[in-house]
Amino acid sequence: MRVCRSYHRIRLVCLTTPEWSFPLLQQLIHNGIIIPEPPVPVGLTIPVRGGSVRLTPKQEEMAMAWAKKKDTPYVQDPVFVANFMRDFSAALGAEPELGLGEVDLTPCFWIVDAEREAKARMTREERKALAAERKARRESLKTRYGYAIVNGQRVELGTYMTEPSGIFMGRGQHPLRGRWKEGAVQSDVTLNLSPDAPAVEGDWAEIVWQPQSLWVARWKDKLSGKLKYVWLSDTAPIKQEREARKFDRAIALDAQLAAVRARISEGLVDPSPRQRMIATACYLIDALCLRVGDEKDPDEADTVGATTLRPEHVSLNDDGTVAFKFLGKDSVEWHKVLEPPAVVRQNLAELIQHARPANSAQVSDKVSPTRDKPQLFPDIASRDVNAYLSGIQPGLTAKVFRTHHATAAVRESLAEAAIPPDGPEHIKWKAASLANLQAAVLCSHTKTPSPTWPRTRQRYRERRAKAEARVARYREQVREYTARLRSLRAESSEKVAAAKTAERRKRTRQRYRRRIAIAERRVEGARGRRDRARIALGKAKARYLIAREKRAWNLITSLKSYIDPRVFYEWGQQVDYDVLGRYYPATLRRKFAWVRFIDGNDGADNPTGAGVSVRTCLWDDLDVVAELFGAVRADYPEANLPVGPREIGERCLPSLEKTWHEAIILVDEQEQVIGFAAVGPEWCDAEHQEETALDVLAILLPERRGPALARCLADEVRR
Repeated sequence: MRVCRSYHRIRLVCLTTPEWSFPLLQQLIHNGIIIPEPPVPVGLTIPVRGGSVRLTPKQEEMAMAWAKKKDTPYVQDPVFVANFMRDFSAALGAEPELGLGEVDLTPCFWIVDAEREAKARMTREERKALAAERKARRESLKTRYGYAIVNGQRVELGTYMTEPSGIFMGRGQHPLRGRWKEGAVQSDVTLNLSPDAPAVEGDWAEIVWQPQSLWVARWKDKLSGKLKYVWLSDTAPIKQEREARKFDRAIALDAQLAAVRARISEGLVDPSPRQRMIATACYLIDALCLRVGDEKDPDEADTVGATTLRPEHVSLNDDGTVAFKFLGKDSVEWHKVLEPPAVVRQNLAELIQHARPANSAQVSDKVSPTRDKPQLFPDIASRDVNAYLSGIQPGLTAKVFRTHHATAAVRESLAEAAIPPDGPEHIKWKAASLANLQAAVLCSHTKTPSPTWPRTRQRYRERRAKAEARVARYREQVREYTARLRSLRAESSEKVAAAKTAERRKRTRQRYRRRIAIAERRVEGARGRRDRARIALGKAKARYLIAREKRAWNLITSLKSYIDPRVFYEWGQQVDYDVLGRYYPATLRRKFAWVRFIDGNDGADNPTGAGVSVRTCLWDDLDVVAELFGAVRADYPEANLPVGPREIGERCLPSLEKTWHEAIILVDEQEQVIGFAAVGPEWCDAEHQEETALDVLAILLPERRGPALARCLADEVRR
């Protein structure tokens, strides 16, 4: 059976088909998003430059936001302080700009301290009640705003509210850290809704229909001027299909890697300087697992990728190696040494010698932090690199290299680990962690080690010492009990041999048999405790090793974005380890749920389903579905089938108000609907509360009924 929709046979997607050649969405229905209300003002008055100022609600919101940062390292950062005071002074209408010492925020500090003290005094029951209240409020909001109907399926949204106003924290040495970031209001927000969506009440900026996009709402950030989006959740099937396509491109690259590298090598000696430039950038992206990079806006940190390298980032060493050192994404320090072919070294030397600012710097209105600095690749941007790569292989981009290389590193690490299927779980977890670490190192996903690491290390060492002591204790116990058992058996043999009569020998055997059985149980119990202690020790050692090795590396980034989860999953199948369930965090388990549903043969061995496709049932299909219902209604009077498109839709199709419904149709080669199935909702039987039931309705056109097609439909319902 050929499946056109749904994530369980994603390999059917043709990579040469441009994603923009067909709309991603046929339907998008939602209730809008939440705009957080500003905090209720207290009506504070604070001393400012020797006078008293009664704060407006916005001024008070800014002052309280600063007060909540008072015990953090941020208030010691001069850039953070200066940026905040500039915006706070403007809000107060103070000229010249205020210094931090000219504003007394003590009243705000009192409130913050009082709130913290009140929270600290709360009993456990009060904390639980407060947490339950917050959870109930979140669930209520999520029920109304946290879902959308997408192509006939009810899916979650990634988030469903805008950011409230607050102090911008930034990442690393972001130049805007400390600035006041005003939150969006409803009139700033544009909604993306399909024409069949009910009207969403509110004073929205605009309601549009963009079926090529997966965003639900967008607005312009008032600090950076960039667009912000609310997206569908990673659990949405349409996003999971795209996620699988991303990894399929890496598989396609793996099959043609030698040919792709050969084409890049040809470009390194191209007569055109521009082509040599692009090919050199592509070589670095491949060899160093670099991001491509683009020119920075003035409000962004000076981070670097392949095409934004400057002469100070590259050192040509006398031994033929080339050292690269710069700040990568999120201001993470990036340092690698490469021994490239002579032609690459020659190209880099030429690029360093002729480095210049990009021509775009002379015509752009943006005052980029690197605008006037010489570039190794002036006027080369990510679009040029990706166009060059896609000319070599359709769908190939710079990011595909990172995805391929990270996945290859994981596959190689797992193979080298040689974990047996019957090995303990902790060695499988350790192998998965080390493989993940290899990918993080390759992609330079570093992080600042926690300042509490010395304490954490001490705790790990204490746990290991306790585990070693338990192993030693139980090992000694096994030796002691085994010696007693051996002695008891010898004593039994002696006593039986010394018995004068057959009757006494029988009683002696019976007496010692009971004592020996008890001793054997003690030995087995001690061995079990020793074996469990050994496993616990192995687990403690593995946890300490991984914690020590990964303390300066961010493993989640590569796990989330660059490692094909199918590699981990298939390895887990081989070694009897549920990698998705036992290693991946909960959010990523949901993101990669599609991995478990991939059908390896894609239905190639199912000729009975040839020419039949499955897709989600939409409202536009209901006229034809109603005809199908009419054709079978007389055969199943007890089914109480709905009549007419509207009744079918209300009963069988998902909506924002229903907990969960999904409907599919079977279509033959002539686009005739020959089958229908609706699943949901879940419910509990009044007599069997512990059991969850599921409503299922499945229908086939009478003249197309048969065991093979019925089995195909049943399989789709099961999935």
